[in-house]
Amino acid sequence: MKTYLQAYFDKLKLLVLRKSQITQLVPADCYRLALEIKAVTNKSVSETTLKRVFGFASSIHQPSIYTLNALAEYCDFDCWDSFYMHVEQDKLQTAQQRTWGEVSLRATKISLFNIQSNKHKCGIPYHLTIDREHMSNFMEHFERSGATTGILSGPTGYGKTVAVSRWVEKQISQSHAGCDNDIYLFTNSLSLLQGTAFGYHCNRWLAHLLGFENSEILDTFIENHRNQAPGNFCLIIDELHSDLIADRQFYTVISQFIEMVRHFAQYDWFRIVLVLRTATLLKYEGLFKDTIINPEWFSILSGESGNESANMAAFSSTEMHQLIQNVNGKIKPYQPFRNQSKQLIHIPLFFQYYYELVGERVNPNQVTSFDEYLIVAQYLKKKVFNGVNTLAKQALMEELSPLIEQHNGSLQISKRQAYAIIKQYRIAYNDLLYTGILYETNSGFEVRQQTVIQFQSDIIAAYFLALQLFNGHNEMEQLIDTLNQSTVSGKAKTEQVKWLLLFYIESGDLRLVNLFENIPFIREDRFDVTAFICDGLHKLSKDTHTDIKATLNHGLQNSRFLDYILNYSCFQAEYEPNLEKLLIFELSETHEIILRSKLAVIALLKWEEDALLKQLEILAVIPPDAYASFTVNPFLLVSYLYQYFKGGGINQEIAREIGALPYRLPIATKQASMQFIDILLYLFVKVSGNVAVARYYHDTLTQRLEQTNPANGFQMDFTMLTKALYLLECGDVETAKAYVEKTSPLALNNLTFRLLHNIFYLQVEKVKRGQDYVALGHRALALCEAQGLKLVETYCRLLILERAPKEEQLQHINNLKFQFAAFGYTAGLGALSKKYG
Repeated sequence: MKTYLQAYFDKLKLLVLRKSQITQLVPADCYRLALEIKAVTNKSVSETTLKRVFGFASSIHQPSIYTLNALAEYCDFDCWDSFYMHVEQDKLQTAQQRTWGEVSLRATKISLFNIQSNKHKCGIPYHLTIDREHMSNFMEHFERSGATTGILSGPTGYGKTVAVSRWVEKQISQSHAGCDNDIYLFTNSLSLLQGTAFGYHCNRWLAHLLGFENSEILDTFIENHRNQAPGNFCLIIDELHSDLIADRQFYTVISQFIEMVRHFAQYDWFRIVLVLRTATLLKYEGLFKDTIINPEWFSILSGESGNESANMAAFSSTEMHQLIQNVNGKIKPYQPFRNQSKQLIHIPLFFQYYYELVGERVNPNQVTSFDEYLIVAQYLKKKVFNGVNTLAKQALMEELSPLIEQHNGSLQISKRQAYAIIKQYRIAYNDLLYTGILYETNSGFEVRQQTVIQFQSDIIAAYFLALQLFNGHNEMEQLIDTLNQSTVSGKAKTEQVKWLLLFYIESGDLRLVNLFENIPFIREDRFDVTAFICDGLHKLSKDTHTDIKATLNHGLQNSRFLDYILNYSCFQAEYEPNLEKLLIFELSETHEIILRSKLAVIALLKWEEDALLKQLEILAVIPPDAYASFTVNPFLLVSYLYQYFKGGGINQEIAREIGALPYRLPIATKQASMQFIDILLYLFVKVSGNVAVARYYHDTLTQRLEQTNPANGFQMDFTMLTKALYLLECGDVETAKAYVEKTSPLALNNLTFRLLHNIFYLQVEKVKRGQDYVALGHRALALCEAQGLKLVETYCRLLILERAPKEEQLQHINNLKFQFAAFGYTAGLGALSKKYG
């Protein structure tokens, strides 16, 4: 006997009533119905049994086979089994007759449901997101390839889900608005993985998803459209995570999926898009290796033209500009983003956390290195220090951190060494794999590969290394020594230092900040880390508790850090605004004078008059006694230079003070050891032609060289270069060149040093004439233009004007005319330009 199903029995009862022409059954009808069944089938079914069948009497048992057969025969079937088979065949025929439009409607409902779900998961309001150019390029190359399946891969956090959601939503809208009948079925990997958990093959899973009773019915539907379909069918499976299931099950899923692709490859109107993380694709490259040469597949592993489009990229500058306009709600003129290759927020996931930090005030040009660390900290706070397994995740990372080592430039962990720890925290480990903070990959040669655990980025690995140091050391000297002896690269050490600085500043502790000059491995990054500290002090003093702000303010009043950083000159664009942020604190008079004078010098070289006059006005009201400790009064020098270049007469008091410099320098009791004073006084010598000042200050620089620790390489190099510039003004060219040749090539990595180095050789008369000289000038101009040093740029153009080719001279002259007219420093540089009108 066929299985008893209540739904089928209900259909049989309806047929019985229809044949007996009973429209509204009452208990009395059961007697007449029993007589009719006896007359037609010669089988006796009692009135009481019929009352139980139609619900007029209670029963705890299913109808007997005798009753089922009798009712089926009354309805002209041979028996219950015959009726059962009839219903089954009817269902099959109905399913087989399902139209393309009905399937399209079901697929659209599923797709829109998943899109709506993704909208709620989006880090920024979904209506502010943008269509990704990379997604369109991928689909274009995929369709052109003729492949059945395209694998869209990309690193964690690169916005694959939002990009695919927007693309599918757009295609569905266009399909409904137009006349095409394309079907888009957008689902997530969880649906596929759940299907395999119930033993479904991929074909059966797809049939179930589309509402077919079994895969055979789906095959029939597909076969009916073999030669021609009303439109294309596109199945998109979002983010197939390997971290959610065991490796064995993932192999099974992919193997079945490959079989499904092979099956549907017969139909040129059927396409599949599989979204994967790049780490997953590379980890299971062996599974997908056949796809490299298989024309049914299109991915970054393929040899097809345009296969690079199969790997999702970060935001382009155009996309970032459009996104910023959406968030700000305003259309602003396009501004190139500085250091865009280094900006973390070009990765969509981290743009989300940046948006959480600043809201509608997003501006890529204002994102600092410190902001990037705050963004990563926000990310870690959400993904590691939050959720049901928070304590387990923290404990796991604490135990894994000592196993981090550097290999081929990246920080990683050998899974073999970490196996016991992972086994202990398996759920927490899977959580971190799922969020993308950690991922597994194969390393080594093909014959002896091993699995390694890598971090989403080295800056995240540096966080956990720094946290280990922070928790394990209380003495700053010991902490610095431990970090210095680490085997990781200088870049990785510097990243750890930045995290440590953030940790300590956040708690109001300036001990590490004040030992900044004693950290040996950051010499090449000193100005970058300096800017990081200044920005951090400024931001954390505003956003933290009042007591922390007061502690930071008190600690900076006699800070070794300020003594150190105020000694150096730096023209980098990001350095100046970060220095200015220190002015929110209550600094000593000496520190404030130095800081404002440095800002004034930078404003002078950029010829930003408003910024320059702002600093001069404040310096002018500081009591004269505060300048007594300075060998050279920076306020008077900057004032003199501004008046000189502006074209007005020199104030007599300033002129007298400046005129006494040759007599004051030899008897000065305190040596001016600040680099910005060196530059400032050199500018004065340059414009005034006062060789006596150059000669006396040259002696000061000689004394400084003798007293400088040779271990402080950059200080030595900068002083020798400055001494060479002063020697050049004294006419001693050969000695000057000898000093410059002693400087380290590494010093040229510093922008300020490199610019002064170029200017030195531009002034040396014995430099090779011709193209080498002009090329040197072009390098100096490029540095000036990059940092907006308009005054220095004008001087460099005048230096190379005579030696530039004739066709280039006109270009320089036109530029100079514009500079002189726009910025009005005709008095200061006019004498040099008279020859050229």
